[in-house]
Amino acid sequence: MTTLGMWPDSLHQFQPFSLTHLAIVVGLTIFWAVVVGLGVRWRGTQKLSWFERGFALFYLLQWLGFHGWWLLPGNFNVAGSLPLHICDIVALLMPFALVWRSRFLVAILYFWGIGLSLQGIITPDLGSGPLTVIFWIFWLHHTAIVGTAVYMLVVHRFRPRWKDLYWSVVAGLAYVAVVFPIDAAFGFNYGYLGERNPSQPTLIDVMGPWPWRVGVMAGLAGIVMGLLLLPWEVVRWWRHR
Repeated sequence: MTTLGMWPDSLHQFQPFSLTHLAIVVGLTIFWAVVVGLGVRWRGTQKLSWFERGFALFYLLQWLGFHGWWLLPGNFNVAGSLPLHICDIVALLMPFALVWRSRFLVAILYFWGIGLSLQGIITPDLGSGPLTVIFWIFWLHHTAIVGTAVYMLVVHRFRPRWKDLYWSVVAGLAYVAVVFPIDAAFGFNYGYLGERNPSQPTLIDVMGPWPWRVGVMAGLAGIVMGLLLLPWEVVRWWRHR
């Protein structure tokens, strides 16, 4: 085993489908299972309200601090520092969805979070290991999005409907309409809609050449979001048949 200084390479560099990958996913899954369990236990109490507000404030401050750091003159890179990725937007909306429980925000959290951001957990576009801040911010971002979406399903009994899917798809198409031209014009890769492939292997690698793969990505995203609605529609049909 080679080392960088006194630490093994695995703590400096992240490899998908490694023991580190498995450990962080399992650990954060357990953490979110505890969070959801507390939400169920405190449902209908003032304690739940304070718990959710504190959680939302923590993640909002973390989001502002992280993206604010990248926007500082010494760190700013226009090709990568702007919070224009899907996960950046959903992570910003997540605290407000948790506190306000706006149906539109919760729907975006559900369809975009589980449907799209979950891919970032399965095939992370991440090179930094556990000894870096970037590693932990990445995992806190992505698992908070998916975890909060599950939390809303279990604790607040959110049940998506066709209208929720419709507005989530419309919002997704609006995102593509805004970000794709920016990527194409300036050579960026926000939302992975640009010409460059992610640094780690992902599904994007098998979606064909750019720019045609953007249409494939949009179509696949719509199908995935539709599949996320399907179980709830089946349950509603079964209850009313």
